[in-house]
Amino acid sequence: MSKGALVVPSEFADHFRQSPFEISGLLNWSPVMGWDIRTINEDLSPYDTIMLNFSSTESEYGSIARQINPEVILIGCFDYGMDVVGQYFVNLERIKVVMDRLDHIFSVNKNQVEWMKNIFPDRTIHYCPHPCDMQNVMRFRRKPEDRNMGVGAMLHQYDMQQLQSLEVLKAVERKMKKPIQKTLIGLKSRWMKDRGILVPSASIPIVGNDYSDQKMRGQPIDPLLPDIVERTPPGIGWDAVLPYCGVEMWYSLLSQFKVVLDLYTVSSIGRFGMDCAGVGVPLVASERQDSSHLLYPFTRINPYIPDEAVKFVCKLLSQDTAFYERVERTALKNLEHYSFARSKERMLRIFE
Repeated sequence: MSKGALVVPSEFADHFRQSPFEISGLLNWSPVMGWDIRTINEDLSPYDTIMLNFSSTESEYGSIARQINPEVILIGCFDYGMDVVGQYFVNLERIKVVMDRLDHIFSVNKNQVEWMKNIFPDRTIHYCPHPCDMQNVMRFRRKPEDRNMGVGAMLHQYDMQQLQSLEVLKAVERKMKKPIQKTLIGLKSRWMKDRGILVPSASIPIVGNDYSDQKMRGQPIDPLLPDIVERTPPGIGWDAVLPYCGVEMWYSLLSQFKVVLDLYTVSSIGRFGMDCAGVGVPLVASERQDSSHLLYPFTRINPYIPDEAVKFVCKLLSQDTAFYERVERTALKNLEHYSFARSKERMLRIFE
């Protein structure tokens, strides 16, 4: 391979070019492999290797790239769990045509690999999880005593399990006989507004008085938050909500939680677990996330059984500092599995 490109939708490319580093996932293959980031409308003729990510908008990228350069090596990445794929690919016969254009196919999710092997028995399907820029993420780590934002609960676009997490944390409060700060994090405000999805919360985060633009001070950190937050009295809903707000701010805020809960029921790679491991925050992680088995073996839970989640959140919030430190230390040690160096080794094996 002399020259490679990762071809992505324009919003992905714009985001990558604006950020000094990227959240765990697809775009990190660019620095890992030394590939350029390009859109389908840019000149792809100089490249002899092109990696494509297949979702609802990109299924024809392989055809276009092949027409530009019939000899190009095409790598297809399918990075959704099988249950989410069903929302995008209605006609699997059509996807077989798409996949036949590819030289190499891999998935970042173990469950999806097994399904794809069954659906496409004549193709080799590789398992290759996305990389994590752990060196950059680790810059945001804090000492445990400086993690003072209570418990965060992750909200996923493909699995709106917000009230289940809230009830788990209310059960934690009953068991510990004291209140805890409960924040729903990861909200995608535009996506939620377009679908009329509301969140009960006692407060909305606002821009601080030290912000450089005086007109923004005192305003919601995301102008769409008032449209998706249903204000409730304290103790009824969440204490606060936190939208996804850019890579650096995301990691800076995530690192301030004492513990994080993730009841994601969709089978997927578990990128959020990598984020928590990088910033050092112990995660009570759904076993349906691939990364939970490696990063959080001591706090991995069945997302459908609330008692398991309650037990581990309580234990991490207790005075059992040895357990807390063991969970954090194990996650950091095993995060190396998703490092740039290890990820490059896995990708190169696909080409062998």
